[in-house]
Amino acid sequence: MSLLRNIILLILLLPATINAKEVDTFRVVIKPSEPWVMYDVKLPPEKRNPVGFSIDLWHGIANKLGIKTQWIYAKTVAELLTTVQTNKADVGISAITIRSDREEIINFSTSMFELGLQIMLRADIGLSTPFKVLKEEVGKFITMPNIIIFILALFVAINVRWWADTKDTGIKLFPQTYWLGVNSSFWWSITMLITWDAPRNRGGLARLIDLCWHFTGLVAMSVLTGIIAAALTIQAVGGSIKNERDLPGKRVAAVATDAPKDYLKSIGAVVIPVDTLNQGIDMLIDGKVEALVHDGPRLLYLAERINQIEEKVIVLPAVFNYQNYGIALPNNSNYLETINLSLLKLRESDGLNDSFHSRLKNKWIPMSDN
Repeated sequence: MSLLRNIILLILLLPATINAKEVDTFRVVIKPSEPWVMYDVKLPPEKRNPVGFSIDLWHGIANKLGIKTQWIYAKTVAELLTTVQTNKADVGISAITIRSDREEIINFSTSMFELGLQIMLRADIGLSTPFKVLKEEVGKFITMPNIIIFILALFVAINVRWWADTKDTGIKLFPQTYWLGVNSSFWWSITMLITWDAPRNRGGLARLIDLCWHFTGLVAMSVLTGIIAAALTIQAVGGSIKNERDLPGKRVAAVATDAPKDYLKSIGAVVIPVDTLNQGIDMLIDGKVEALVHDGPRLLYLAERINQIEEKVIVLPAVFNYQNYGIALPNNSNYLETINLSLLKLRESDGLNDSFHSRLKNKWIPMSDN
């Protein structure tokens, strides 16, 4: 039965295969979308050298079909789909979500990649814990200039307080020899920064120094406490986003022409439309939006690039609203079944080796679990 089924499938696919071989060159329309399709848009079309997951995948299909490729460039998904719909291109490939409304005007291949949406947040408020916030904010406060200033102030306070004690006519608080005296004065200064621990019968200059040094400690502790409290408040607000269920009511950036925008509106998020994904990332880093939602693999790829020097953004692991990417073809295309067959072959394992498709995923989207 299996042999018979394969023979029937081969007979059904034969006309489409023959038609594909009759065409020497396929017109393929693409648009930029990291890491699927990338090229320098500033160069003239004849000098562009497209690379990316979708480009390599198409090269694999073209090799299977024995055809050449002529690239056609589009700026948006809408322009790409129109180019395919009006038969100005034989196929369109990039990061095109298979949707029912699009299927009404064009044909889609079987899925070339399965993925879902993910959420990008600012790194400083994303998955921070109170202990992490405390560590980061204290680290900002304890800088080299601040350390130098503190050491100088401490040195002056220790020596002045010991000197004042030597001039006091009452009971001496410290030993009168210098090294023993400043050693005791050092421990006095540390204690007085955080608590009032001066003898009650102390007066005059010594009492004034005690009071000034204790007040300095109170001011420093108040400033540090205020900084930490403010950071924890920001973290509590921003860090409340853990998955898509936390998005309703939040200001969320999404590319105006892409599918995630419609999904976010349906769940009650306050959608801030942006022209490009990079614009949305800039708004996120600047604090103008609380989150950015887009296709997971692309967010992971961009986050890795952005965080090369300093961690600015994170992508939450939660994946939702699963969808598929496909290759677009005109409704009257004779190549649909041929391309589908090629896609299936490229996704099959090569003996003990990974499939061509798996190798592409590891090359371009190594952080993806899809």
